[in-house]
Amino acid sequence: MRVSERQERVLRAAADLSGETLTGFVLAVATERAEEVLARGQRIDLDVEAFERFVAALDGPVEEMPTLRRYAGEPSPIPLR
Repeated sequence: MRVSERQERVLRAAADLSGETLTGFVLAVATERAEEVLARGQRIDLDVEAFERFVAALDGPVEEMPTLRRYAGEPSPIPLR
């Protein structure tokens, strides 16, 4: 991976301070960041008002959606693995 002199200096200093190799430090930090990004992608954050509207919609009457029903009965255009 190509980094600037400043980036390498900062990364090496942090790796040395934490007692890790540069590669080990970069991999650990990159993995931690990747896990945060993946977790954020699997979570929906709502404020109280939005959550209450969401719950009310779940508890409300069922709305007929003929177009959605039609598409749900068709095979998916997205191939499954």
